[in-house]
Amino acid sequence: MTRILLVDDDVLIIRLYQVILKSESFKLDIAVSGKEMFAFLEKQKPDVILLDVVLPDSNGLDLCKQIKGDLAFSSVKIILVSGEEVSPVQIAEGIELGADDYLVKPFHPRELLARVRNCLKLKNTEAELRHANTELKNLSNHLQDIREEERKIVAREVQEEIGQLIAAIKMDIDWLAMNLPDTSEQQKKRMEHASSVTKMIIERIRRLASSLRPSMIDELGLFAALEWKCRKIKEDNGIPCQFSYEGDDQALSIEVKTTIFRICQEVLVNIVQHASATRIVLSATVSNKSFFINISDDGKGFELNQQKSKLGLIGIRERASSINGKLSINSVISKGTDVSLFIPLQ
Repeated sequence: MTRILLVDDDVLIIRLYQVILKSESFKLDIAVSGKEMFAFLEKQKPDVILLDVVLPDSNGLDLCKQIKGDLAFSSVKIILVSGEEVSPVQIAEGIELGADDYLVKPFHPRELLARVRNCLKLKNTEAELRHANTELKNLSNHLQDIREEERKIVAREVQEEIGQLIAAIKMDIDWLAMNLPDTSEQQKKRMEHASSVTKMIIERIRRLASSLRPSMIDELGLFAALEWKCRKIKEDNGIPCQFSYEGDDQALSIEVKTTIFRICQEVLVNIVQHASATRIVLSATVSNKSFFINISDDGKGFELNQQKSKLGLIGIRERASSINGKLSINSVISKGTDVSLFIPLQ
C-alpha cells in the first residue's frame, strides 16, 4: 500500500487531506512538527511526504534539504505545501532544495491527487531505471569476468602451446646449423637468420601473452604487475614511469586486482598515446579500510568538460564502479593530469 506522510499542524487541513486521500486507499500518517516527522522517518519510509513550509518548530524548506541530503531517503518524493501565495522564485528555491513538486493552499482535491499520482509515477519510473541500471551493471561485470577468463585462456594457449612449438622449431634450426656437414656459408647465414626470426617470434609471443593477461597478477600480485607495466612503458616508449606503494595487496580479491590493473593500464595507454608526457608517477596505498592509487603525468592535459562523453573515460568509470570504487580525474591544460581511484575495503 502506498504510504503518505502528512507534515502539517493545521487540524482542518489535516482532516481535508484525510477525506481526499481516503478515496485512493492511501495509508496516511501524520506528523505535526519537524521533530515528529523525523521520529516517524526513523521507523518508516513513506513514498510521498506532503510537507508544509511553515511548521511550529521548523522551516519546511530546511527539512526538505535535510531529507534529500540523506541517501537513505533518495527515493522519497516531497511535495512542499504553502499556505501563502508563492512566487516562481520561491518555487524554484524549493525545487533546487530537492522538492519534487509544490502545492499552494487552498487547492482543489483533484489537483492534490494529480500531484501525488505524478510523484508516485515518477517514483516508480526511477525504481525501474535503477533496476535496469543494476541489471546492466551486473551484465557488464559478468561480461568483464568472461573477457578476463578468455584473455587468460588465450594467453596460456599462446605462450604454452604456440610458444613451445616455435621454441622447438628454433632448437631444430640451431641443431641443423651445428650438425650439418659441408654447410655452405650462404646456408649458414640462412639458418642463422631463421634462428634469429624464431627468437623474435618467441619474444613477440611472450609480449602478446603478457599484454593479454600478465601472469604475475595471479602469481605475484597487483603491485608486481604494475611495476612490470611501468618498466615496459620506459623500455618501449622512453617515458620514465615511477611506481611506489605502501602496504600489501593481500586483502584484495583477484577480481579487484585485475580491475585495478586494467584501469591503470588504460590510463597509462592514454598518457602514452595522447598526453605527450615526459614523466609518469604511480603511487598506491593499502590500509585495513581502503585502497588508493594515483596516476599523474606532466603532459598537455585536457578540458574535463569536453571529455565527459569520451568512451575511454566512461569505460574507466564503469570499471571503477564495478568494484565500488570512486574515480577522480583532474586535468589542467599544459600542466598534466591526475587520476585517482579510491576503494573502500570495509
